[in-house]
Amino acid sequence: MWWVYVIQSERKRFTKQRREVPGFHYVGSTTDPARRLREHNGELTGGGRFTAKHRPWQPRALYGPYADRSEAFKAEMVLKHTKRGNARCRWAPHEHPLCRGEGADHPWVKDPNWTPD
Repeated sequence: MWWVYVIQSERKRFTKQRREVPGFHYVGSTTDPARRLREHNGELTGGGRFTAKHRPWQPRALYGPYADRSEAFKAEMVLKHTKRGNARCRWAPHEHPLCRGEGADHPWVKDPNWTPD
């Protein structure tokens, strides 16, 4: 089973006018969301260059399951190219056929150690 996840950096950003705004959102796909979040947060090796600069990360949404990597990657690309910021956590099935699952209401958002059965 593959999953598409949305995580958000806890590190605050600032606009050119020096106004504080929420941290970046990052979208990815994986077979193990709990392990992947630990990698992004530097607890395990393999987190990625972009996410290393904006640690720590918190889970915001989980979509899926998807049958294979190809299907998950297609869903990831649709989400990345159609939604920005917090809207990535509110992707709904009526917006695209590749949107599945509970999104922001998924148990992984509240318990990052959640693993699929």
